[in-house]
Amino acid sequence: MTPGPLLGIVTGLPAETRAAHRGRGDRIRVLCSNASTARAEIHARSLIDRGAAALLSFGTAGGLRSGLRAGTVVIATAIVSSAGDEFEIDGEWAARLDNALTPSLDTVRAPIAGAENPVADAPAKAALGRFSKAAAVDMESHAVARICASAGLPAMALRVIADPADRGLPPSLVAALSTEDGSLVQRVLVEASRRPGDLPALIRLSVDYRRALRSLRRVAVLCGSCFGFGL
Repeated sequence: MTPGPLLGIVTGLPAETRAAHRGRGDRIRVLCSNASTARAEIHARSLIDRGAAALLSFGTAGGLRSGLRAGTVVIATAIVSSAGDEFEIDGEWAARLDNALTPSLDTVRAPIAGAENPVADAPAKAALGRFSKAAAVDMESHAVARICASAGLPAMALRVIADPADRGLPPSLVAALSTEDGSLVQRVLVEASRRPGDLPALIRLSVDYRRALRSLRRVAVLCGSCFGFGL
């Protein structure tokens, strides 16, 4: 039997990469950007150079739409950059994801926004939501979509809400994301030691992030070996 097409997946953080591998597909390749838009773009190009026939942006996201709780799965209907560029996704692929996930998970279909830097507070999220009409924001999807558009390949983004729209990110996390020395956990601990007042918000975010990861792992299992692509 001829093997199916290769799917490239770009994630934001190592835990999201591990979640992607829950699908146990032998026709996927996963690269982690470590919360860097520039690195996501490099990885997207690399995956295409390795033979990927399509790319999926997969991981967690910040909520932009009121009422979406942590763990909600957002299946992209379009991908919008912070500059206003809009990229198409593969509609049939999105429909297959929706059919596979909606019976078991809380899902919405909506645009997903991409940003070069963390969208750190509730007012900034609200402004981006109004501008983009998106339900979620991450730092990889627009880079993946841009590379796919230039290569003429299908793109998709599936993101799970980790921090709802009405919550900002703790300053210690934002500071940790701005550097690359050591692991993200180590950087957050260092920054939190300088800002002990961030501890309650960090604990709450940790709980929500774990909920988001549970949804991501469930997505990988429910969607099968190639996340609905090429069926």
